[in-house]
Amino acid sequence: MIADRPFSLVLAGVDGSERASEAARQAALLASAVRAQLIVAYVIEDRPYEEGDAERALEAASAAARAAGVDPEARILTGDAGDALAEEAERDGVDLLCVGPDSGLLGGAIRFGHVAGKILRDATCSVLIARPAEPAFPRHIACAIDGSEASVLTALLAAGVARATDAELRLVHVVPVFRGRNEEWTLGPQDESPPELEPSVKSLSSIGVEPIREMAMGRPERTLVRVAERDEVDLVVVGHRGIGGVTRALLGSVSEHVAHHAPCSVLVVRASGENRG
Repeated sequence: MIADRPFSLVLAGVDGSERASEAARQAALLASAVRAQLIVAYVIEDRPYEEGDAERALEAASAAARAAGVDPEARILTGDAGDALAEEAERDGVDLLCVGPDSGLLGGAIRFGHVAGKILRDATCSVLIARPAEPAFPRHIACAIDGSEASVLTALLAAGVARATDAELRLVHVVPVFRGRNEEWTLGPQDESPPELEPSVKSLSSIGVEPIREMAMGRPERTLVRVAERDEVDLVVVGHRGIGGVTRALLGSVSEHVAHHAPCSVLVVRASGENRG
């Protein structure tokens, strides 16, 4: 069952930057918690490169991983960073690919970057976009669901991570409303779950996980970012296809927007065998 072992093989891309190092740290924490194998990889691109850069970056990432309780395999790849990491993940059957939110450029404002964007679009596995977090990660998880079968699987994966890390888990359903007032509320213990929440709540209850249940009304992509900010969430989990049947043609991908704009790390769940795009 996915909740018993959400990931079995995790790949983290490193480039010597602080943001990439944080991605490797979070990858190691998750791998250690769920008893997964970890690979840390450095990509040598067609740009100025100093001998020893890869070895130093990999050694630093490996040391951090060992401190988190997992002994990683280190690899050096070549080519475009986004392509090389996505292809390596697909070739080895990686379950989770972890990268920082930018392309490795240091200084200046935090930006998403072309490497993270390419991986989010092209990877055939789930993707973690890692932003700075406390030493104990994750502690507060918010998972977006919409009542579909795919979102039940997303909730089960989030529950598996929450159970392995002893984190709080919130299931959030956003009723798409594109005009008017935004509203958010938490369901009490005696309140029945609406149809969009019930399948996931039942599945999680069957494995002994009782999440906090939240409802909201508004634009799904913006509401999820707002919930993450309000509740000081350190990990948002969302399905690759977004929620509520909102299509890329209408709004762009909900998951892509959240990955770009959330103040915390974002785990975009891609079901095994799901097509790209």
